[in-house]
Amino acid sequence: MRMHRFRIDNLRCKIRSLALAFILASSPYAVAQVQPVRIGILGPDEEPRFSEIAGSLKQGLAAHGYSGQAVEILEGRVVRGDKAGARAAVDGIMQRGAKVLFVIGSELARTARQVSAEIAIVFVTPGDPVASGLVSSLAHPGGNMTGMTFEFPELAGKRLELLKEITPRAKRVLIIFDPRDASPMQGVAVIREAAPKLGVTLLEREVRSQEDVTKALGALGRAQAFLAIPGGFPTGRYEEMIRTANAKRVPTMFHARTGSTLDALASYGTNDASIARQAARLVDKILKGSKAGEIPVERPIKLEFVISLKTAKQIGMTVPPNVLVRADKVIR
Repeated sequence: MRMHRFRIDNLRCKIRSLALAFILASSPYAVAQVQPVRIGILGPDEEPRFSEIAGSLKQGLAAHGYSGQAVEILEGRVVRGDKAGARAAVDGIMQRGAKVLFVIGSELARTARQVSAEIAIVFVTPGDPVASGLVSSLAHPGGNMTGMTFEFPELAGKRLELLKEITPRAKRVLIIFDPRDASPMQGVAVIREAAPKLGVTLLEREVRSQEDVTKALGALGRAQAFLAIPGGFPTGRYEEMIRTANAKRVPTMFHARTGSTLDALASYGTNDASIARQAARLVDKILKGSKAGEIPVERPIKLEFVISLKTAKQIGMTVPPNVLVRADKVIR
């Protein structure tokens, strides 16, 4: 009799537990508890760059505990230069409840800020965000923005110097840039100042479209080296540029070794995908209560000089030993 009563009491406890679990699961509080943190990513629809940066950001977020069902990434891919499309993408991401917007590039960051002065924005840019008017200062960005740079103008001059050391006889260097974007124009200004000191004549080509890129690459026939300027429309055409330059046996220098620059002769700088991984730390600070405008903008600390002997062999050139020993990484 006592055992029978125990079983009945045990059954009642289980029923009460199930009922309580059902009530809690159906309550608004429970729904809120399982709601994922929504983070938007806005960037040019250019592959493999977008996926590399987005993937690195996700890795960084996972390291801070935002993974699986705890986070929902809202992607906004836009055609470069399409401001109406960018505004619509930002609106769509905000309507879906994003807490933070991660933006690739200074022009898109500027558009995002115009759409909303409230949503926290974390950007990555190849230029000086102060000179571009994105933030008041690196230490105190102000407003709703902070971010990380994977480039600063002075590096453009250093790349030209390294390119000249790799190819001492190069007198004419082709540069292709988008004049509508403030970030690459900062690098162009530095290169224009450095070129005469290095005995280099610049073959400058402005590009705003694919047709412009095709025409600009025609100047490789007169160039003895090619120096890439990160930012703007050319960003999505790196593979085409390198392929064309290699076919004409023209040495190339880029800002970083990425999925789209693997066949370049050399690169010097930092990978923007790795910067995106680090930027997850800024996103985490914002989600934990910090104001974006009070988080200092960070510049890259680690720079990497990479030389591809595989490409050197393909274009029939020998990299000087004194330059080769200074490389952080040599691709064979």
